[in-house]
Formats: sequence, structure tokens, C-alpha cells
Amino acid sequence: MKIALASDFHLDYRQFNRQQRWHDYIDTFSKVTRKVAELKPDAFVIAGDLFERYMPHPGVIRRFLKEISILDCPLILIRGNHDSPQIFFDKFGGDILHLLQDVTKIVYLNPEKPCYEIGDLCFIGIGYLGFNATKEIEGCVNSVTSAAKTRIGVFHQLLDFPGVPENQVEVSRSFLKGLGFDYILMGHWHVRYEEKGLFNPGSPEYWAFDQGEQVNLNLDTCAEKFTPAKDKGFYLIDAVRGSGDFIHVEPARSMYSITYETKNFDEAKHLPIIKKHMEKYNLQGALVETKIKGKCKYGRITLGKELILDKPLLHNFSTNLKPSDSSEEKTDTITAQATYLAERGVNKNVSKKIADWLEHNRDDLSSMQAPELLISLRAILRSDPDRKAPTTSV
Repeated sequence: MKIALASDFHLDYRQFNRQQRWHDYIDTFSKVTRKVAELKPDAFVIAGDLFERYMPHPGVIRRFLKEISILDCPLILIRGNHDSPQIFFDKFGGDILHLLQDVTKIVYLNPEKPCYEIGDLCFIGIGYLGFNATKEIEGCVNSVTSAAKTRIGVFHQLLDFPGVPENQVEVSRSFLKGLGFDYILMGHWHVRYEEKGLFNPGSPEYWAFDQGEQVNLNLDTCAEKFTPAKDKGFYLIDAVRGSGDFIHVEPARSMYSITYETKNFDEAKHLPIIKKHMEKYNLQGALVETKIKGKCKYGRITLGKELILDKPLLHNFSTNLKPSDSSEEKTDTITAQATYLAERGVNKNVSKKIADWLEHNRDDLSSMQAPELLISLRAILRSDPDRKAPTTSV
């Protein structure tokens, strides 16, 4: 007996507010479903979050029904936290998954009907319950009586996987294993994870930039490090051998997270290096995130207009530069700031006055209201060249 396991398709998700990503998620679902159909498993399990929201667009439902029509095996679903609020199930007589079960041949495991048998396999699942769900899960599992030799639990909870913050863990792996399952099939955590008897396929699409390829370039040493993107796809589990093969499915488009680091950012020196390096990732339709980290004698600066990529579908750019903290550079902060302003067309005398005022009022800037700050800066800009820089009491 073979089981295909996927999760977290999030159909109807308009990621990054881009319509193209809405189509990407649907196309990835199509690729997975067609690959599953080729492999001809005995069951196809989707462990929650089939949809991004509890009222998916009719076009998404039409595409879903069309794609699953090619399957020759039962499709088993459970509710994820995005599919439907608990209140829909408790008070309104059903949710979107109930509706799909009524109009097509799918199996919806829920508190009313938590089990389904195929030969010697018994699938038990109730869907997402959130925190403090152990008693409800245990009660549901213990209520199922079956003569099947193999018991398979299907859940959509955040477990204590490596990398999951302790305060976000909803249910422990040891608890689920203690319920007597031969296999545990999971959803909710978007990164693939596997251990003996437990399989979590993750989302088949990139959900966030930390799942794409990670690139780190040290601007001082030119040392470059790469971390591959998270593997995306689904499991094909052999319920007899007790093993699972991960079937890779290529996401709809490439995703890159690029970080540039330096101890002392120099715009004239480092900007050409960054521009040249970024062109390697100026790919048509890619998803790109670029960050500059480190220190700079000017502190925070804006470089977005200097570093624009024209081919990617999405390019997010941010700078996280902090003021240099060396004593040598601290003593010359006024000159550095005045030079920075003068280089951008501000009168030299005014630049010096603004820099001098900022340095002497630096401790009060965080608490200063915007109108008060504007009044002070306007007074400097209107002052005569020979007039002393104004001060304010804050």
C-alpha cells in the first residue's frame, strides 16, 4: 500500500499582493496532483490548508475539482487553520471541505467522522485544533475502533520540530507517537521534516524568503556563501516497508534572499560591487530579496533608487546599516554628517549647522515630535551664514 502525502497548498493565496503568485500556487497544485496520478498510490492525503481562506474564489474551486478528477485513488483531507474557523464547523453545519465532500468523491476526516479505512489501513484525523489540543486529540483517537492492522494519524499542528520556537509548539511529537500510530502524517509546518514513522512534507511552494536560496556576500573580504533553497514537493510512503520517498516538485519561480555585509559601508566603494553582483539574480519572473547589513559612518541611508532590478516579478530591497561605533569615527561625526549633506547639494554652512545641531541633540531626537523637529530644521535653513546654529529645549 502506498500513500501520497502533501500539505499546505494555500490555494487562493495572492502572495506579495501579486496576481501572478495567485496563479503560481494553483499551478503548483496542478503539478503535484498530476505527478501523484502518475505514481498511482492507494490514497492521496492532503494534511490541511488546502485553501488560503475559508471562502475561496469560485475559480479556485473549479480548478481544484478539475485537477482531482484525474485521480484513481481516494483523496483524504483534513481541515487546516486557514481552511475554516472552528466556529464554522461547530455552529453553521459545515465548512468548505464539507461542501466539496458533498459534490465530489473526497474523504473529509473531522470530529464527526474521524476515520476512514482502506484495506488494512485506518486513517484517523480531526484537523487543526491549536494550542492545548492534547485532550481533544487523545479523546478522538481513542474513540475510533478498527480491526485494521495499520493505524495512520493525520494532523495539522505545529510540533516540536528542530527550529520551531518553544513557545509556538502546539503538540509534541512524543505525545502523538504515544497514541499508538504506525505512521503520523503532518501538515502546518511549511518546511519538510521526516523521522521514523513521521512525515511532514511542508508547503510545495515558497512561503517566505527564508525558504528560497540564501546568498551572503561579505563586501570586505568578497567571501560568498550559498545555502540551497528548501526542497519542495510531497512524500510517497510505502506503508508496508515503513519508508517514504520525497518526490521533488519545482516551485513556480525561483526565490533568492541576498545579504551584503560590511564592517564599514562605503557607498563609492561598495555600491559598484553590489550592482555587479545583483545582476546575476536579475532573472525574469524571479522573487528577490536584497539586504545590506553592517555599519556606516552616516548611519541609516537610503539606496533603493540606486539598486533597482527590472526583470524579477518582485524585488524587495532594504538597508540595515547602523552608525559606526569606533571611537575614531565618533569624534568626527559632525564632519561626516556635514560632508554627507554637502555632497547632496546642501549649502556647506547649512550642512555644518545641521550636523552640529543633530549631534548636540542626538539624545533627544527619539522623543522629539515631528512638528518640533521640523521647526528646528527650518530655523537652521533660514538662518544667516554668520548666525549661530539654533538650539531647542526638548
